[in-house]
Amino acid sequence: MVFDRLFTQNRILEAAMQATQYKNQVILNNMANIDTPNYKRKTVNFEGALARAIDKTKETGVDHMGSVMPSLQVEVKPNSTTIDGNSVDIETEMIEFYKNSTKYDFIVNSVLSNSNRTSTVYSTFK
Repeated sequence: MVFDRLFTQNRILEAAMQATQYKNQVILNNMANIDTPNYKRKTVNFEGALARAIDKTKETGVDHMGSVMPSLQVEVKPNSTTIDGNSVDIETEMIEFYKNSTKYDFIVNSVLSNSNRTSTVYSTFK
């Protein structure tokens, strides 16, 4: 049914939105700790978990979006670029923040588009 598909799309977008928000928080935390001795850069990976949940949802027809959990990883570089052992590079963080914020904006626009489609479908079946 049309509503099931729209609901699944909204759940996917919700999970992606939460993960991109979390990733931005981690990136901002890295930036805030740029002067902290021995601080190790953290990264977030959610794309793989999201893709697996989408595939499982498509296979089974059961919503698996609740199982999407972004994983936090500490990046340990063998050769730190600073004497104090900090592995944060501000330029890398700014680029990652920009890329992730662009993803977030795209997701928000997709949610708005889905909302408009849902309203159209609902008014058609009224």
